[in-house]
Amino acid sequence: MKTIAVASAALVLIACSGKSDAPRPATGAEAIAEVAAAKSLPPETFTSTTAGFDLQLPGVWKGRYRAGEKKDTTAGAYLAVEFKFLPDSGSKAPSFTLINVRIFTKAAWAAAAKRPGGPIGSKLAETDKDVYVISLPDSNPYPPASKEAPVFDKLVISIAQGGQQVHLTPR
Repeated sequence: MKTIAVASAALVLIACSGKSDAPRPATGAEAIAEVAAAKSLPPETFTSTTAGFDLQLPGVWKGRYRAGEKKDTTAGAYLAVEFKFLPDSGSKAPSFTLINVRIFTKAAWAAAAKRPGGPIGSKLAETDKDVYVISLPDSNPYPPASKEAPVFDKLVISIAQGGQQVHLTPR
């Protein structure tokens, strides 16, 4: 079992920039502090029946996402679980992707790691034959003044840095 490196928090903070009329932390440091304060919430566990793993997420994720499993050939993966943000029930905002967990064979992951450009994600876990990789968004897709933007930021920051780490356990 492996956790996401805190170093990725700096990358995610880029997604948290922008002025807003909505109640949103003024700085990346405040957003991180808010997420760390939520670490006392019980963790949320997602179970993938198709891919055969349990993913422990920070408690702030509870009721804020929907997950879908699908075949995926991105960078040589063979399966992905896409976690989409659920806006408040009265909102007409679209549902955008928070994270992807992709499953690669070890050989496909080795090839993907050699590709030019940045990495497709961070390795969470591996088994004798598979590698589980998480990908975070490059930016927040919601307008900075929207009600959804600060919640989306909070969820992504909780993965990248928060008080609880993400754990993937293959079954």
